[in-house]
Amino acid sequence: MKMELSEQARQLRNEMMRKYRKAHRDQIREYNRRYWERKADPVGAKVRQLSKAGSSQRQIAEQLNISLGTVNNILNRS
Repeated sequence: MKMELSEQARQLRNEMMRKYRKAHRDQIREYNRRYWERKADPVGAKVRQLSKAGSSQRQIAEQLNISLGTVNNILNRS
C-alpha cells in the first residue's frame, strides 16, 4: 500500500530522514552490512530453498549437516 502525502508532508519527511541518516551514519552502515551479509548467506539460501521444496526442518538439518536450531533460526529470520 503506497502512502499518498502532500508535497509539504513529503518535504518534511525527506528533511527528517536526511537529518536522521546524517546523525546515524554508522548504525545505518552496520545495518546495511548485516542485511546484505544475511542475503548472501549460501547456507541460508539453501535452507530456504529446501524448505520451499517441502523438506522438514529435521531433513534439512541432516542433509546440510547443521543443527535443527540453526535451521529454525534461518527460517524464522527470513
